[in-house]
Amino acid sequence: MRRKYREPEPMRRVAVYEDEESVQPRKRRILFPVLITLFSVIFVVSATVLVMELIVNPYVTDKNVGEIQKIYSEAGDTESVAPVSSEDDTADSERMAELEHRREAVLKLQSVNSDITGWVQLDGTDINFPVLTPPADDPQYYLYRNYKKESTKYGSIFLDGMCTVDSDNQVLHGHSMQDGRMFWQVIGFGSAKTVKSCPVFRYDTEKEAAEWKIVSVFKTNTYDNQGELFNYLRGDFDSAEDKMQFYYDVMKRSMVNTGVDLNENDKTVMLSTCSYEYEGFRTVIVARKVRDGEDATVDTSKITENENALYPDIWYPSGKAPDYWPDYFEDAVQNGMVDWYTGNLYKD
Repeated sequence: MRRKYREPEPMRRVAVYEDEESVQPRKRRILFPVLITLFSVIFVVSATVLVMELIVNPYVTDKNVGEIQKIYSEAGDTESVAPVSSEDDTADSERMAELEHRREAVLKLQSVNSDITGWVQLDGTDINFPVLTPPADDPQYYLYRNYKKESTKYGSIFLDGMCTVDSDNQVLHGHSMQDGRMFWQVIGFGSAKTVKSCPVFRYDTEKEAAEWKIVSVFKTNTYDNQGELFNYLRGDFDSAEDKMQFYYDVMKRSMVNTGVDLNENDKTVMLSTCSYEYEGFRTVIVARKVRDGEDATVDTSKITENENALYPDIWYPSGKAPDYWPDYFEDAVQNGMVDWYTGNLYKD
């Protein structure tokens, strides 16, 4: 019998699949080096930033500050000295010579940078810096630049754009760096104890050198949702009444009673820096110039905490400042609420 011919069955292709256990090691072998590389890059970048922030930038800043301090010191006799009394002609003559010498020292610094128009120094603190006047078209030029005009987060101490060195009120700005540099120590002057340790400081300009007695230290807000804004960034005033209203607004906010008097003939300087109690807060030291012929010392026994200091609304649990102080200086004088005023306005 013949066998029937049958077509051969086509060969079946058998799919070979890798099991999950064999795939995972391969993925890990690829992923592991990628992660190591990524983490290494992150570590190197973070370490570099950390070293720059904690070591390099502070070192460079201190080096630059030390250089300008040395130049300033060598420019004249600018070491810290006890303020001299001006009770006789000899003392007065010596004082005038010292002040002129210090003014000339500021002028010599202008060979380093012509924008250096002053120097501020508070004994017992690290505040000992040149003061720069920024270009009129860029009032925040030195916010993040040093006196060499180099970029730095520390910036410089600089004069507010609303002021000149001739203004009745000069506002000096500086960062309060949390590593203690620049104007950080200004914040501590909100206590009577700190003011007692330095009730008088130096602020010399290209026009005149002088000591300045602290009259007020206040905190204020810069955001209107925290309370009414107090515009302390003023240089000159329309009248004696306008000036004394401004000084009254400064004095009623003071956290400290210093016992130093103030009137419409005085000049003042403000040291302003960021404060951290609330976002956008500022702490401001206000001092008036020692008058001609006046003793440049302060009776520290009269320095006390001010229990009635006016703070922004946000400071109070109720969200509203207490209604203690009259709005106007004239009313406060007439009500006998002002013991620091020695001028002739609103007097019977």
